[in-house]
Amino acid sequence: MKKTRALALLFLLWVEGSGQSVDYFAELNQPVVWGDARYNSLSGAMTAMSGSFTALAENPAGAGLYRQAAFGSDLSIYSTTTFKNSNQFPTGNAFTLNLANLGYVGTEPETGWNIFFTYNSDDLFRQNLRYSQNGGGSIQQQWIENSNYVVPDDLPWVGPYEDMLYQSYASDRNDTTGEYYSTANLNNTDFVHDLHRTGMKNQWTLGFGAAANKQLYYGASFKIVHSYEKVIVAHEERYSETTDLTSLDVLDDWDNSGIGITANAGLLYRPTQALRLGLAIDLPQVYSFTQNWNTEMIASRSSVNRIISKAEGYGLRYEWSMMTAPKIKSGLTLVGGRLGLITLSHTYIPHRITAALSREERYINQIIDDELKDQHTLAVGSELRLGPITLRAGGGYTNPFQEGHDAQWRRSLGISLQSEGNTFFMSWSQLRQSTQYFPFSAAYTEALAITRQRSILSIGSTWKF
Repeated sequence: MKKTRALALLFLLWVEGSGQSVDYFAELNQPVVWGDARYNSLSGAMTAMSGSFTALAENPAGAGLYRQAAFGSDLSIYSTTTFKNSNQFPTGNAFTLNLANLGYVGTEPETGWNIFFTYNSDDLFRQNLRYSQNGGGSIQQQWIENSNYVVPDDLPWVGPYEDMLYQSYASDRNDTTGEYYSTANLNNTDFVHDLHRTGMKNQWTLGFGAAANKQLYYGASFKIVHSYEKVIVAHEERYSETTDLTSLDVLDDWDNSGIGITANAGLLYRPTQALRLGLAIDLPQVYSFTQNWNTEMIASRSSVNRIISKAEGYGLRYEWSMMTAPKIKSGLTLVGGRLGLITLSHTYIPHRITAALSREERYINQIIDDELKDQHTLAVGSELRLGPITLRAGGGYTNPFQEGHDAQWRRSLGISLQSEGNTFFMSWSQLRQSTQYFPFSAAYTEALAITRQRSILSIGSTWKF
């Protein structure tokens, strides 16, 4: 057990070297990215609004404005496309169908508390990426450097990849100097790197909203949150300058699943019919995760039998936990009677409060402090009502709070049709952000400068009764 926990820690250290795990911590810190159709069409600028089950999960005070019970559901079509910044050539895309939202709010005249329940798929993890490089550095370099002056029996304690490199006969050891080496020129490597990722972040919310008076509304909710990801990485290297080693293949796959709890509270103030002010706070989410990881390595050498040049010695299962940062949300909505409205929202996230709680993973807290800054997400949306038809548009901006990531921009459009107590919604929303991707390590391979474009088409309806 001691050895397994040590290897689990070493694996996380390797992941941190590539920056991917910090990405995951940042993702779990985000407010709701995707919601119901109305929420998406306004780019999420609904802190000072009701009329959306996703908005109720964000600011439960909005439930106090309901005068009728309501039920709604939304479906979405989601896609992720990755482009090379150098030539805007796509390097991969992913596509999925999804139940985006399901909600109910009931009015309680006797108590004055309107109770609501909503399920929301907050974010979707979908990515296919292919990265190829000619004549660059090999991922072997970092593992060989880490192995130097360590006897083979102790390599598992240095790291699983260092040990597997030697056990698969990809590297050799000079018994006189204690250094490890390769028979290939590791500075002239051609590789193909494939990443496939699936998963999502979602939440179930049970809450209430009530009126303190005709101007002030308040609410609170309890949430169960869930996140999971499945990642498969296939890395194939070929060497044109070699005396023996001709290729190295590394296959990794891991899944990471967590369940957590949190709560939030909010206020909605209506000093006049034309103005609404909103304020809400999400408490930190506390997650408990179970992670499984498997890897294998195959080296091809003319001097070594292929049957014995394969190492698949590592498969780990372990548990870890984390706490996200709180989210402070504020908003303002200007209502132009039956003509429409303009709404604005701001979300502040002090990422440095994020923390790994498990003892073996606490080293990551310093990396979070170094690589994540405070986040500010601004959103604006508008509605134009033309009788039973309502047109919507929105936009958003998130500052570059993470090292290696540029600012994120959002744009949205939507339309709805109202018929008696039913409203049918359709919306489209898109996020774009330039970032960097490192295969395995930032130390020995150049970063691939990419732009990630995420789009969602949502269709939904709400019934009031």
